[in-house]
Amino acid sequence: MKLRPWTFDKDKEVVLKWIGDAKITDEQWRIRTGFEVNNRIEILEFPIAALPLLKVGTFYKDGEILESSTTGIIYDVKIPKLNHCKIVNALDACKDVGHYLYANPELMSQVVFEFTVEGKTYYLPQFEFIRAVFAVNRLTTNAMMQPNGLELLVENLRLINQQAYLELAEEIPNNIVKDENFIRYFAWLYFSPEIKASFESIYMLLTLKQSKKEYLKLEVKLPEIDNTYIQFRGIQKGNKVLILQWLGSDMEGTTFTDIEVKHKAFKKKIPALGKRKYRKSFKQDAIENILNDNPTERSKQDANQQVQDLQSTQFQFKNLANVHKVYGDNHEVNQGDIYISNQGQGGGIQKQQQEMGLDVSIYGGKIQPIDFKTLEVTKDIRGQGLEKFIKMIQLLAQDTHKYQVAMSFVYLPLGRKFSFLADGTRRICCLVYIQNKLTSKELYVFEVATIDGKTLSTLIVDFTIKKNKEFHISKIIKELVLNSGSWKTKDLSKSNFKRLKHLKQDLYEWKIRLESNLQ
Repeated sequence: MKLRPWTFDKDKEVVLKWIGDAKITDEQWRIRTGFEVNNRIEILEFPIAALPLLKVGTFYKDGEILESSTTGIIYDVKIPKLNHCKIVNALDACKDVGHYLYANPELMSQVVFEFTVEGKTYYLPQFEFIRAVFAVNRLTTNAMMQPNGLELLVENLRLINQQAYLELAEEIPNNIVKDENFIRYFAWLYFSPEIKASFESIYMLLTLKQSKKEYLKLEVKLPEIDNTYIQFRGIQKGNKVLILQWLGSDMEGTTFTDIEVKHKAFKKKIPALGKRKYRKSFKQDAIENILNDNPTERSKQDANQQVQDLQSTQFQFKNLANVHKVYGDNHEVNQGDIYISNQGQGGGIQKQQQEMGLDVSIYGGKIQPIDFKTLEVTKDIRGQGLEKFIKMIQLLAQDTHKYQVAMSFVYLPLGRKFSFLADGTRRICCLVYIQNKLTSKELYVFEVATIDGKTLSTLIVDFTIKKNKEFHISKIIKELVLNSGSWKTKDLSKSNFKRLKHLKQDLYEWKIRLESNLQ
């Protein structure tokens, strides 16, 4: 998905510096977003449901997010009481860590939570909590900006002891409701009083100011939850830490063991004697999704709308509820001979680009809607065995006079068994960018989660071709999956690379050994 409007050169990489105010244009909520370009801030406006795509400290090119190009590195913290915090403005939070907002009044005045834990001060932008915890897709993001938005998504429900029942509204797209992670998340969101109250506080706080101002800050009331573990990408300077991206948390689990869910998408398949239709598609003419930037053009209703897979926000529930589908109508499935068809959506030669909408779908709309899959519900979010590697990189990053370091998580692409751990969790690659300030040399370090006992060395790559690094990074990770969890040295031979074996060493010894391979 490419964001539009996009006022920058299509080949220029720009970083998302901060999120600004929300406003209503043509009866649709929009979010103002600050990008840094040439040492200044430029504000662009997008539909509010673009929030899952808007990650502070991440680079973008031609409107497309570059998930492997970020600022900051990965940290974690356990907050004793989540709602025990101060409220400060973004100027005070950002200046302490050198995250410059270039004197932009709108960005500097955004509200930030301040926590103090074990002598360190952590700054969490309110918009980032909203983005990561509640704006998980188009559906929930638009719902949080409406009165009783959550209630509009439910037809019937009940919670009896450890059994939850949900009958979801027809407006929820089929491809969203078929995702068990979304069902677990939605049940948690609806049946947890603290979480639901926090979700509903977003619209309530907006309406308190709506009649007085055109531009409104996104604010939220934090839930009263104890001992919340958070994993995040951020910037640290001394004892001050700015959270740029909330990656995951164990924020209050669920009490129910089973969820029964009913939706029109769940139909019992009945064998029939008719011929089976096979629809040809042409991958070389794949559609490129472009965000519709005209607020007057509305999205149409489409139960089978496209769902795009994005880098996940992780939610840790120690009790992973079993999801049981309640079937309604029957659906006949032909079992006869196959015939070829190029007719219909997905068949024949496709257009190169298609405008996609993120607004609330309406009857009579013309724009094709799209939604996102950004959730991973798991029993453990603590790094997949990468904790020691992350702490070693944190040590390296402390040598600020020598190194500039950025670190992010990249999920392995789907397609092979190696894409997942044994428990079904999507396997993670920890990607580290290191620039030696003394030599200006740039290197990328790939460390893949191998908590399941897979033997795989650390990969260090110096790209001899500096253009399209995002493409080459994605290709390396994709080839790793296709090669069943082994680095494909044939393709790597086009770059300078080294492999670093894992040894039993403490953090300092590991750091020194890595540094010796960064020359």
